[in-house]
Amino acid sequence: MREHFISLPEDVYCHLLAVAETEGVTPADWIAAHLSSDVDQQRPLAVLLSDLIGSINSQTETPSSYEKTVFGEAIASKLAKQGIRRP
Repeated sequence: MREHFISLPEDVYCHLLAVAETEGVTPADWIAAHLSSDVDQQRPLAVLLSDLIGSINSQTETPSSYEKTVFGEAIASKLAKQGIRRP
């Protein structure tokens, strides 16, 4: 693989080096991990959400009861810690 070099101001490089070290990676690996390889992120949000429009019917009543599951209860517990309660 070919290597390329970039110039960074000293303060930027020091910050990059410190952050990478705290995560146990090299500066190059840290940059690579934070670069987006997802082309969809360059598309407008309206385009990304267009397939979801109409997927939930907001005209129906919410059920008065729900089936308890381990997963659902774990989510409810996490939300409760943030002050969000189930109606």
